[in-house]
Amino acid sequence: YLNLLSWSDTNILAVALDKTVYLWNAGSGEITELCTVEGEAEAHISSLSWVQEGGSHLAVGTYSGKCQLWDVQACKQLRSMDGHTQRVSSLSWNEHLLSSGGRDSI
Repeated sequence: YLNLLSWSDTNILAVALDKTVYLWNAGSGEITELCTVEGEAEAHISSLSWVQEGGSHLAVGTYSGKCQLWDVQACKQLRSMDGHTQRVSSLSWNEHLLSSGGRDSI
């Protein structure tokens, strides 16, 4: 079970394809490559989630158990968080607090 699409309230669709996250602006039709996960052979994107209420931050979960936080306006990774031993399959925001769920049940 993977969450590879997330639509922001600013009308931008984040799509994960294998190791890369793309952003599609529904208003302009522009497509931007946000990031590519490097590392192990199994390092691909397993979940995405936008912060709500007009935010420009996107949470990215990986198969290797990392949670990354990206500022999409600057195209810059803000932080990478460990804590899971297996893929991060779900991400959810409550205002500016991020929760993650993984295959490891942590």
